[in-house]
Amino acid sequence: MDEQDKARLELSAELFKAIGHPMRLAMLEKLKDQPWCVCEIAESLGLNKSIASKHLSQLYDVGLLVLEKKGTQVIYTLAAPCLVDMARCGYQAVVQQKLKRLS
Repeated sequence: MDEQDKARLELSAELFKAIGHPMRLAMLEKLKDQPWCVCEIAESLGLNKSIASKHLSQLYDVGLLVLEKKGTQVIYTLAAPCLVDMARCGYQAVVQQKLKRLS
């Protein structure tokens, strides 16, 4: 494996680690359709604003979110909407495999 492949795989692993929490996946799903501010995401998911902010920071740090500051508000936008589709596709495949194993 060359250095470029290694770097790509390491970044991909960081991405999967960042999305590896149910609440962060829920946030990505919310952000797929429209930008949200931290307070709106926190309220819609029943989270404390500081907890929501920490989750969003993890997604931002890996490069999955774009942020825009409007006064004191921070508005997040999903940089890679295809990621939500990938997660849903993976979910469907896993459920189908588990159902096959049970029958």
